[in-house]
Amino acid sequence: MTGTPINFACRHYRGSRPCAFNKQAGAECPTCTHATPFGERILFVKLDAIGDVLRSASMLPPIIARHDRPYIAWITRRESADLVSMMVGVDEVIEVSDLGLARAATGGWDHVYSLSNDTPSASIATLAANGRPITGFGLARGVLSPSNDAARAWLEMAAFDRLKQANTRSYQRIMLDIIGHDGAFAPPALHIPPALADAAEARVRAMLPTGRRPRVAINVGAGGRWPKKMLDAPAIADLVARLRARAPVDVLLVGGAAEEQKTAEVKALVAGDPHVQAALTPQSIPHFVAMLATADAMLCGDTLALHVASAVGLPTVAIFGPTSLPEIADFDGLIHKIATPGLACLGCYGDCSKTDNCMTLLDIDSLIAAILARLPAAA
Repeated sequence: MTGTPINFACRHYRGSRPCAFNKQAGAECPTCTHATPFGERILFVKLDAIGDVLRSASMLPPIIARHDRPYIAWITRRESADLVSMMVGVDEVIEVSDLGLARAATGGWDHVYSLSNDTPSASIATLAANGRPITGFGLARGVLSPSNDAARAWLEMAAFDRLKQANTRSYQRIMLDIIGHDGAFAPPALHIPPALADAAEARVRAMLPTGRRPRVAINVGAGGRWPKKMLDAPAIADLVARLRARAPVDVLLVGGAAEEQKTAEVKALVAGDPHVQAALTPQSIPHFVAMLATADAMLCGDTLALHVASAVGLPTVAIFGPTSLPEIADFDGLIHKIATPGLACLGCYGDCSKTDNCMTLLDIDSLIAAILARLPAAA
């Protein structure tokens, strides 16, 4: 038999299509200088909200360090797949689907990590592990089961509001305890393709007046589940007007398609200030990441934007109300967390109807001062 040998042990091998190096430069296995052999095969199961998926990327360096030249596949829902493909350290993204579940079941994984305490994730992990031990959560006799005491403690926090509200540890610290890593941890790491970064920068330059000013991104959204994760439109407009009166900054109103109406309300309230522009990115999550990377500082609630900020090194002022402030790592001051002091109901994981609440009682001047302090130079 004749032909060109294929290096099946290379992490770049794709089988059904040429690898990136063959497409870019015609490289073939016998003489390729980019070959990277893998050792253990790892499956990471994470199906949660996109922000939770991203912050879980902090687990990758410790996982990579503890295994022999690991090949890491990450299974997630379709809406998170593009974001996972940007994560440094992920070799393969598997979408949850009939074909994806077949891939998970036949991947020959040496180890499975499943850190979400929900039955769908645990079901996939149990299927993929094929009898091997799971780190995190699997199924035992059809019931969600923790792999160790740290995982059991996370289950207890999920079951009892008292424990959740009393927690003082970050999400990353809790998850690292589950995988058995007691060392330091880093922010998640994302790779932004240069063409995407250049396009985002060109778009921002085209929409703002000539001259580079410090840029403040404001993520206007809060999501549908907990509306009081972020200021309402009038409060954001008030903050923007007062911020612009104090410093010569440009303001980018960022978000996705769900934020179009709220962004339009803010724009109308700031009366056409050319230094305040809508920079929404409904196309995709990667476009959102690239847009945030053009800013110098950001204001947001406890949303995806907060986790993107940590991944791209964007100094951020993060507002907290109904969700847990301690669960969010500050990464040595990169994330400055603010909540209304003296409220016993913070971290309620609800949406109250009080007129005076965790958002309306926030001091706007304090938020502005914190934003200006995060800018790279005095604005």
